[in-house]
Amino acid sequence: MNIAFQPMPGIEGLEVFIFDIDLERQIADAVFRFGPDIIVANHRHVSQTNMLILEGELRMYESDGSIRERRTAGQYYRGTQDDAHREGGGPEGATVLYSVRGHGAKEVIEILDDDGGTLSALTFADLINMQSQQG
Repeated sequence: MNIAFQPMPGIEGLEVFIFDIDLERQIADAVFRFGPDIIVANHRHVSQTNMLILEGELRMYESDGSIRERRTAGQYYRGTQDDAHREGGGPEGATVLYSVRGHGAKEVIEILDDDGGTLSALTFADLINMQSQQG
């Protein structure tokens, strides 16, 4: 893929390119690329997040680390609000198109501790800032 991915701040092995943000309607479209066998922090999708697996395999994990589901290239998923989990690339990584559909909250994702408490959040304002720094 000829996309100018940028490292995702604070998450080693995860890269992102943000295509579009419609702040008024709270819609954001971005492609994430997970490195091989990378598992990102426990988090909650505050907003509905739909995804299309473009390449590789995306693995969804329960908060305890057990595999919930394996999603392969070509599959589309309609996400749900307030879904807490970990996710990551399979043996060859994964490239995934995410489409976030907000519902009035400023947060898109909350990063969780092992007990489900909120450590930090990624907001629509953060996404706009990240997009402005893309080449």
